[in-house]
Amino acid sequence: MALLCLACSFDLYAQSIDYDIVYVRQARFGDATNTVWPEVGHPGRIDPGADLVLRHPDGSEEVLVDCTDCAVTDPVVGFEAEWVYYSLFHDVSEDALNPQRNDLSVAGADVFRIHLVSRAIEQLTFGEFTPNTGSGNWDETDPVDPPSGHNRLGYGILNLGPMPLPGGRLAFTSSRNGFIPTRPFTTPTMQLFVMDDDGENVEAIAPMTLGSALHPTILKDGRLMFSSYESQGLRDRRLWGVWAIQPDGRAWEPLVSAMSSPEAFHFMTQVSSGDIVVEAYYNINNNGFGALYAFPPSPPAGEPAFNSWDPAQNPQIDMTPSNGQPGSFTMAYTPRGYYAVTPMTHHNDDAAPLGDDGQRVGKFTHPSAAPGNDLLVVWSPGPANDLDRPTPEPYYDAGVYLVPDTAPVWHPDQLVPLVEDEGFNAAWPRAVVPYRAIHGVDEPAELEWLPNDGSAHPELPEGTPHGLVGTSSLYKRESFPHAGDEDFDGLDPFNTSQNRNGNNRRWSNWFYQGADAGKYDNSDIWAIRILAMEGIPDRRYGPNGGSTNGFVSHANERLRILGEIPVRKFDQEGAPVLDPEGNPDTSFLAKLPADTPFTFQTIDRNGMVLNMSQTWHQVRPGEMRADCGGCHAHSQQPLAFESTAAAQPGFEVPDLSDGTPLLTHDDAGEPVLEHRPERVVDVEFLRDVRPILQDHCVQCHNGAQNAGNLDLSETTLVDGCSWNVPDLPGDYRRLAADECADYGYAPVISNGSWRQTNASRYVRKFQSRRSLLAWKVFGQRLDGWTNADHPTESTPGDAETLPEGTDPNEADLDFTGTIMPPPDSGVPPLTIGEKMTIARWIDLGAPIDLTSQLGYPPDLGWFMDTQRPVLTIASPRPERTPQPVDVIRVGAADANSGLADGSLSIRADFPVLGRPAGAELVDLAVLESDGSWAIALPEGLPGNLVDAHVFAEVADVQGNVTRVSRRFHTTGTGRIFSDRFRQ
Repeated sequence: MALLCLACSFDLYAQSIDYDIVYVRQARFGDATNTVWPEVGHPGRIDPGADLVLRHPDGSEEVLVDCTDCAVTDPVVGFEAEWVYYSLFHDVSEDALNPQRNDLSVAGADVFRIHLVSRAIEQLTFGEFTPNTGSGNWDETDPVDPPSGHNRLGYGILNLGPMPLPGGRLAFTSSRNGFIPTRPFTTPTMQLFVMDDDGENVEAIAPMTLGSALHPTILKDGRLMFSSYESQGLRDRRLWGVWAIQPDGRAWEPLVSAMSSPEAFHFMTQVSSGDIVVEAYYNINNNGFGALYAFPPSPPAGEPAFNSWDPAQNPQIDMTPSNGQPGSFTMAYTPRGYYAVTPMTHHNDDAAPLGDDGQRVGKFTHPSAAPGNDLLVVWSPGPANDLDRPTPEPYYDAGVYLVPDTAPVWHPDQLVPLVEDEGFNAAWPRAVVPYRAIHGVDEPAELEWLPNDGSAHPELPEGTPHGLVGTSSLYKRESFPHAGDEDFDGLDPFNTSQNRNGNNRRWSNWFYQGADAGKYDNSDIWAIRILAMEGIPDRRYGPNGGSTNGFVSHANERLRILGEIPVRKFDQEGAPVLDPEGNPDTSFLAKLPADTPFTFQTIDRNGMVLNMSQTWHQVRPGEMRADCGGCHAHSQQPLAFESTAAAQPGFEVPDLSDGTPLLTHDDAGEPVLEHRPERVVDVEFLRDVRPILQDHCVQCHNGAQNAGNLDLSETTLVDGCSWNVPDLPGDYRRLAADECADYGYAPVISNGSWRQTNASRYVRKFQSRRSLLAWKVFGQRLDGWTNADHPTESTPGDAETLPEGTDPNEADLDFTGTIMPPPDSGVPPLTIGEKMTIARWIDLGAPIDLTSQLGYPPDLGWFMDTQRPVLTIASPRPERTPQPVDVIRVGAADANSGLADGSLSIRADFPVLGRPAGAELVDLAVLESDGSWAIALPEGLPGNLVDAHVFAEVADVQGNVTRVSRRFHTTGTGRIFSDRFRQ
């Protein structure tokens, strides 16, 4: 009787819903055949025939977009509920898919909108292709089938995830830059863009998204949240977190960090209460179905945004695992106020839990806010998992349901059914109501758009193409892992056959959470290294193509040194300057080219990595970003940057766009700076490391003498360690790519391989302090432990010679012998510069250029500049431009190969200073400062310009071109729309 009453009440609840809903009607092939849904592992895949449907309160429906070979996805309702924006895959029939490229469609996908009253449809993107032109021979008009001799993607451009923004703008994600991620677990790289809602003023707002970004979603406070692929460095290739960013690309920050076991935080919404709802799911095997969680958009006053780095110090979150017994879980850095919306199920990679009736209770996806703090969801009963864990059948049978008041759902009977039909899957529900009906305001807050007006800092003059980055403290850090080995002081073991620690948690250091390179104290911190990061163009088809990108490195990414900045400060008496918390002041502030992805490494006096920030960062033109309050100290209250030395007037801000400062040692062995003229410093094996080995090592480490069972004289190609690794030179293979232990002394663990972050016996990835090679060239153990701390076999490679009773998983290597080369060998010793070169090479991922063996031009491998120049138009402002417009101001810079001489172009589609529309104007521009050019307009621009444009273009020496088209209006009323619909 109770269940009957509950069903009756939910039926009445459904009848009380007085608004339309749009949703996507996707294919379903019965209980025994799976379907394909876009999700983090394959955002560009979907079954054909997905229609956009409008459902009325009385249950009647209209098909708004009818597809046979096409497919609709990602619908979203405009703020006034007059338009529905969506993405359309033009053709996803079997013949249109490229099986060599993850079944991506050659036709791609574009953003459209439909006017709900007139049913008029407008296309807003058109498959625009904007590759880095210096990375190959591209035809920018055709990414799929260009004329012979060109590179090609072999699939169409994807424009996905449209999201209306206040001020008449639209955010979306696009693959138009032609990148692929550093890890092959999703493809292609989707990046964040913003444009006017008629397709003008397109701007890449997050060049840092070199992994991928999906589904930007507006928050009431004006920020955008989006799902970010967190594959940087050595992190697990399955991790996705949710970040927030301002619509102009400034002030990005984490909302839900990807710091736990492999899972994706993806689909998201904000409900009437202000809470954010996100979905967690395991990729690929669940079609994007998992569990929903919610948390407030900001923490309580005076509290940090996140709980502890230690999962045990985080709140228990309700979840029901596959066995059907309610339980809970914890994770590092849980957002404050985090709770389960769907505790009846889980987000793991197995079947949904069994319910009281013996049937599996299903999983959820596609949360969407509705009036009255209600939540629209897509729910499928059954396993909602593709694997035999224990069964995938019946396959997904998804409908649209409502969660009243976004209250926790412990049983399927608490869901209010809105769309149920075994003949299709329902996806992407959206309430067709004005934004005010959900959030109480007409539209989200409109944040100021990229001011770049010279007010942020004296080092950032108006129109600059640069930004500033800094922090208040490197002592205030949480770089340590949450899942380690007690015998290794909470860090990861040296080499173990085990995948988990004694608490059954996966080793997290460098993989999930934490990136400490051995044991150290804060007193070891000496400097910060800033690394430029560059994307990977998808040049696999066509000239100089193939499966590689012309290099190998431990993270498959180009990392280049922008600068190394000492952070310790001393007063006139030589005493350390202290920060307000009583620690040595380790604040810093540096200038660098904007729109250049970068990351940080904290380094010691020898320039060796102590810890690393394994994520992407950026600053936009004119942005100063120094408010993080520490070094990954998310669960602590920040130390105000304004209170530290780097914020004070007169602090000398290093300019990393004008050469590269590097640590070295003086004659007394004390760290000092040297200034290199290069914009970035690369350290690569063939050019920089092999000559050192040839001059100082092969005299003993050769095939004849074989000192230490290590032959560094072999430079011919040998097989890679696995099928997906190319042939590599023998010396490189032995040092940096011998996980399978084909050479030298064998590991003592049972499976006989070098595991964790070991690349070989000699090199630990990104960790020179834990690498035997670095110990030998510096002549001492460097990882913070002593030989006595852990057992080691007395005969290298022979597990039988470990001390009696030793667990091989707890063993490590000892430092024995002398510095290399030995002082009595007759071989000249290494200089400090050579030693630090080897350490930097390890800490940059041990890159090796393969262009010579692949037959590529030398500028298309490791040394290829794949980051296009930064180009910004600071005046005129986009759209309605404040009067008077008395200057055209353009900023340009390049972080790597530099701007090509004479490549800057400035034009306008209106007369300027007596020159006709379309004429070149760059000769009128004066270089004012800091890469900012200005064309003074003494009489200002006319006050009646509508749909006027300034066009700028610049190239770097590599040949990458950046173009900006700025549309603006000098009329008081702004844009005059070409259609008849009110915006």
